Amino acid sequence: MPEGSKINTKQIAMIAVAAVALGAGAWLIARSTLGGDDLKALTDKRTMIDAVTGETFVDMRLPDGAPIPYTNPKTGGANLYPAEMCFWNADGTARLEPSYVLLNEFKSETGPTICPDCGRRVVAHNPLPPDNLLVDAAEAAGG
Repeated sequence: MPEGSKINTKQIAMIAVAAVALGAGAWLIARSTLGGDDLKALTDKRTMIDAVTGETFVDMRLPDGAPIPYTNPKTGGANLYPAEMCFWNADGTARLEPSYVLLNEFKSETGPTICPDCGRRVVAHNPLPPDNLLVDAAEAAGG
């Protein structure tokens, strides 16, 4: 290491204090922005689709420790699987409200899963359209 470029103990302590302050600040911002003490509640919600009835449950509160498939509260059947979101329109533009799609593997069907609204293939952790298309969709919606 070239002379004069050594980091001394005081600099290390200042870096550590700054890192802790940044982490604490990020935590406080996330806590206040995402609902205070309800962070766990936010992560316990997911949109689910019943593989038998096709019914969609948006922002369903998931039971702690329960395995997939979850139980449909209306039918009692263990047929609820995570929905994938598709933000595409058939004309190649993006939309702000997703179409919820159940992957074929959860319906015991073979072949690729196709979004019924836009005709595109839907995969696990389905990617969003490019940012510029989402911005265009927001501007078209008046946002």
